[in-house]
Amino acid sequence: MTRFSSGKRRVNSPLPSGSSQWHYSREHTRTAWIILTPILIYYIIFAIFPVLANTYLSFMKWNGITGLPVWNGLDNYVRYFYPPYPQIILNTFIFALTTMFIQVILGFGMALLLNQKVRGLGFYRSMWYIPTITSTAIMAQMVSIFISPYGGVVNNVLSNMGMPIVIWQTSPFWMRLIIILFSLWRGVGGTMVLFLAGLQGIHPELYDAAKVDGANGWQQLRYLTIPLLKPTTLFIIVTNIIGGFQIFEAVQLISKGGPFNQTNVMLLQIYSDAFTNSDFGTASSGATIMALLLLGASIVMIRLMSQEDAK
Repeated sequence: MTRFSSGKRRVNSPLPSGSSQWHYSREHTRTAWIILTPILIYYIIFAIFPVLANTYLSFMKWNGITGLPVWNGLDNYVRYFYPPYPQIILNTFIFALTTMFIQVILGFGMALLLNQKVRGLGFYRSMWYIPTITSTAIMAQMVSIFISPYGGVVNNVLSNMGMPIVIWQTSPFWMRLIIILFSLWRGVGGTMVLFLAGLQGIHPELYDAAKVDGANGWQQLRYLTIPLLKPTTLFIIVTNIIGGFQIFEAVQLISKGGPFNQTNVMLLQIYSDAFTNSDFGTASSGATIMALLLLGASIVMIRLMSQEDAK
């Protein structure tokens, strides 16, 4: 028989109370820390410690092998105001901004074409995306073979056509153009996939409503597609800039930074300072400067995305 107290039915709470609830919460906290501890250890060893060590070495003078680091103050950072470092930073901006601008336009155009219902659509999408997942080092080596001054495929074709051969490696214009084209060929597929995902996230009923209102294809693109793709576009722009700053294999294997540092970039110079010049202090300061530039780009992305979401 059910007992009543003050006319109300007594209900047992499924949650622990008092000291039992305290022990229950403590047990869950302990379990959470046991699960998170390996992840935190991994993060500290491979993320936090390298950043702190790099920042420390950026104020030191050390060859990375013998002796101990010697305090060098801001001299490593001041060095970036003198040649060839300003040219290297300028090259990095040129490659990053140029590839970003062209890649966004090409990726958007290809996404529009591949968003249509045509036969063999999966094949075309795969063909454009395959270069993105292909080894950069292997493809850069192939490009080097093609543009080799003597015996290269391109120069052999020019020679057979009765035209003079071109020593590509001595021309800053051609080497920059080759690296930019290589970067576009490698990256446009990833940009296309992101734009394609954004296009497929737009509900078809919006286009049906626009057609009912008499909007033609260009008006639908201008007033419907492009505004709705603004968050995706902002994300692609910033991530492409970050990726452009991290260009390394193409420059290392195709131009090696030449001629006369006209194609040299920050990541390659950091590598050269550390492992060729045995100057870990300058290399660490370059890595810190590059990290600050990338952090600035990330902050810009977050703010732009926040403003877009607030509209």
